[in-house]
Amino acid sequence: MNEKILKNAGVTLVLVILFSIVFVSLPTQRVMAAMSISINPQSGVVGDSVIVNGTIDTPDGNFTVRWNQTNIKTGRALGVNVNVSFAVPPTVGASSGRNVTIDLIDDTTSSIASVNFTLYTRFDMQVMTEPPPIQFWEGLSTHIFAQVTGGESNTIYTANLTVKNPANQTHFIVASLSNTTTLGSGSSFKTYPTDFVGAHTNYTGNYLVAFNETIATGEFFIGLTDKSEYLRNETVSIRATGYKASEVVNVDIKTGGSSVASFPKSWQATSGGVVALAWQIPVNATPGSYTLTITNTTSEGTVKIPKDVQNFEILGFLCQVQTQNLAGEAVAGVWVEVYNVTLPNEALQNGDTNSTGWILFNLNSGYYTFRAFVKDAEVGVQENQNVTMDTTLTIRLRLVNVAATVETETGVKVPFVDIALKYNYTTRDNETISETASMQTNHTGMAEVRNLFTNTAYRVEAKRYNMLFSNTTFTIGFPPVFSAWINLDLTLPTYRLNVHALDSKSKAADGVQMKVYEWASGVTTALQSSETNQSGDVSFSLPFGRYRLRGYKDDAFLNETVINLFENPLAFTFYLTTVNVDVTVSAFDYFGQPVTNAEVKIERKVGQEYVLVESKLTGSGGSADFALLVGGDSRISVYVAGRLVAVKAQFLGAGSNQVTFYIGEYVSILGYPIETGLLALVSFIFVSAVVILILARRRWMKALGKRVKR
Repeated sequence: MNEKILKNAGVTLVLVILFSIVFVSLPTQRVMAAMSISINPQSGVVGDSVIVNGTIDTPDGNFTVRWNQTNIKTGRALGVNVNVSFAVPPTVGASSGRNVTIDLIDDTTSSIASVNFTLYTRFDMQVMTEPPPIQFWEGLSTHIFAQVTGGESNTIYTANLTVKNPANQTHFIVASLSNTTTLGSGSSFKTYPTDFVGAHTNYTGNYLVAFNETIATGEFFIGLTDKSEYLRNETVSIRATGYKASEVVNVDIKTGGSSVASFPKSWQATSGGVVALAWQIPVNATPGSYTLTITNTTSEGTVKIPKDVQNFEILGFLCQVQTQNLAGEAVAGVWVEVYNVTLPNEALQNGDTNSTGWILFNLNSGYYTFRAFVKDAEVGVQENQNVTMDTTLTIRLRLVNVAATVETETGVKVPFVDIALKYNYTTRDNETISETASMQTNHTGMAEVRNLFTNTAYRVEAKRYNMLFSNTTFTIGFPPVFSAWINLDLTLPTYRLNVHALDSKSKAADGVQMKVYEWASGVTTALQSSETNQSGDVSFSLPFGRYRLRGYKDDAFLNETVINLFENPLAFTFYLTTVNVDVTVSAFDYFGQPVTNAEVKIERKVGQEYVLVESKLTGSGGSADFALLVGGDSRISVYVAGRLVAVKAQFLGAGSNQVTFYIGEYVSILGYPIETGLLALVSFIFVSAVVILILARRRWMKALGKRVKR
């Protein structure tokens, strides 16, 4: 019985030892960032724009957007955020909607986030027409294009194309759209009236087209003339069809209820039943609406319902006017008024010039005056212009261009300077208006403003970074000859910047390299660089503006600040809180006892890497003291017996830098660190051995007692 107890105790002891070893060696878990994706909209058809938003695991990492297992978009995340858009490509869909998977892939970790987009089938139809004022004649044909996108794969859809003519007669054809194969797209191209049984274009008016009645609709117009609008002296081509061979018809053109000269007239249809003739519009034709009518005069001849009747417009002479400034440049948005010289106070027509400075007027023959206005102030005139044909005129405006240049006192061009030209002008109604023309210098220090009034005084206010550095005036007179540009030269003044640098203990920081950069130009190339003296002072002479001031010690970046150099001189105190930093690092064991002879390393972050600054061993109190020339973003590591046991990232700067580590993996015994897992195992073994010895002793004493009794 006693042997069995001892055997069981031994087995228990072995199991406890094994579990202790497994527990001590268990790895810690890593927590990964979660991928995410969302889309807007969540459903649609081929061609729709889809916006993808999401996050990836890798900051500033590359990503891929995949549509239906096909890569369609790549890029780089902003942080971990992704925002892109794409047009839905031709893809198999369904009328009830088909789910298509959109994947966001982190190219670095290959992690994937997915979302579904519901793709619906779409049917479209287009009717081919001519751009106005051109139109189709009677008897001609047009084309109808029908298509499906987002359809089911390997499917042939049918389209019931119907055309209702002006006589309310409907003709149709059932068109088979091409096989949608694997992209879900199919189409069909039909010609009206050729492909429609019994159809024709012998009626004037609108023809209504429908795709399966309501899915898509359209229309086209069939007329008697080749255009709906004409200019004087142009030719009107007339064509009517659907008559019998040699039938005689009456052709009449009227305006204002009266027939034009040489109309009405009789005309005979060709052997194909086509009535075709032409009318040249007289130069003196009255602008307005005209009506063309064709009526059959042959006994028992063809009678059309609806009748062959169509309106068209005749426009006056085209008078094209372009407005130009004194530099010969076209000026858009100029208000132009036209006056008949016999009625000088009553504008006949008016309007704004387009983006290229042109405006068109349709005028009858006569003498006209053209007046140009900008902001309701007259800036140009062309008087007594004789218009007897299509005419092109130029109005030279009393407007000039100004070219401004901004330089430093040493001749360096200055970009991003805001220049405001403030002025007053008087309208045609004698009202005084205050205005401001604004411009900004480019990378060459140049700025331009166009179309300023002449005979006007301007106040010039120049600002850099929204601070005024120049306030002057100048006047633009009316030059006796055309002038291209007026030059305006401005100088940026030089100011003194005095910098006093202090370290983390508010003492003068000497030997610090100070570099000055233009605020808007980054930190690639310093404008000036100088080292602080024993008093921590350094001075710079710089143009009026905004600058980045950066401090360096032994090529180590210390700090950066932005300075507005808007007064002269400017005194600035630069606090370098990472210079001359004291640090104390302490290490304590599981029970809070100091860990001696632990190695402490301090590394400073340089770019994306950490560089070793100094290494020391902890003393009897478990601490190591450091006097760092430069602190900043740092990583502090503790090693026990050559093994890394603790790491902490910390900013080391002004103030108390006490860094404490509690190393629960070790227990300090007699100054020597021992792993807590090993200590627990040794303790357990020791206690178990003591228990076993006690039990064995009791058994031995009991056996000895029995022998003594015998």
